[in-house]
Order: sequence, then C-alpha cells, then structure tokens
Amino acid sequence: MAEREEHRFNSFSIGAMEINYVDKRNPVLAIIWSLFVPGLGQLYIHRIVTAFFVIIWCVVSFYYSRALEAISLLFLGEIAKSTSVVNPEWLLFFPSLYGFAVFDAYINTVENNKLYDKEQRAYFQEKYQSPLFRVLKGIKVD
Repeated sequence: MAEREEHRFNSFSIGAMEINYVDKRNPVLAIIWSLFVPGLGQLYIHRIVTAFFVIIWCVVSFYYSRALEAISLLFLGEIAKSTSVVNPEWLLFFPSLYGFAVFDAYINTVENNKLYDKEQRAYFQEKYQSPLFRVLKGIKVD
C-alpha cells in the first residue's frame, strides 16, 4: 500500500543498537557469510539484533552438542569416541540454525536491494527529472 501511495521511507536511521542505511549488497555474499558462521550474513546486511541471537544460539548449540570435541576426535582418527561424545539431540539444531541463517540473510538482502532501487529511483526523479516530463502510454515516439 505504501508503494502505491508513493510514501517516502527513511533510508538512514541511527538508533541505540545500530546505524541503518539503505545500500546495495550482494545476496550470494550474504549466503556465503552465513554458511561460514550463522549470523555473519545478518551482520553483513546490518541486522545486528538478529545476528546477535543467531550467533548466541550457534554457540549454545555447539556447546551442548559437543560438536567441536567430536570434530577434533574425528580428525584424530578416534571415530568411535567421536560418535559417543556427541549429543545428537543438540546436534539436530544445526540444520535448522544454518537453514534459517542462510534463508534470512538471502531474503533480507534481496528485499533491501529492492528498497535501495526504489529509493534511488525516487531520488533521481525528484532531483534530476523535469516536472514536465510525461510518459505517453501507447504512443510510439520516433
């Protein structure tokens, strides 16, 4: 509805938690950052609060699943001890944690890029386009 009414939105804000501004980001890079560590993709697109919660849940899941200890034992070749030390109930959080982080970073990067394009279009029309300019629909201009 705001788009139909051509309502202006705030493209820059400073808050207690973060500084937000609309800029164009690469969605693939947001995915790659989220695949390295869940939450880094959110940091890349300046979603500090979401990144904080995702990183905290990642740390909690690593701690209670004992995944890092299991990976270390796996690299040492102690496969039986590695599988016995891991807590599978907590290990099952990782697919959803990574899935959420990747999906959220990608979708919000794409939506922020759309907002950036709209903001740029409105800015250029306001600053550089003549008010007398009209697009004539259905008429071919030679």
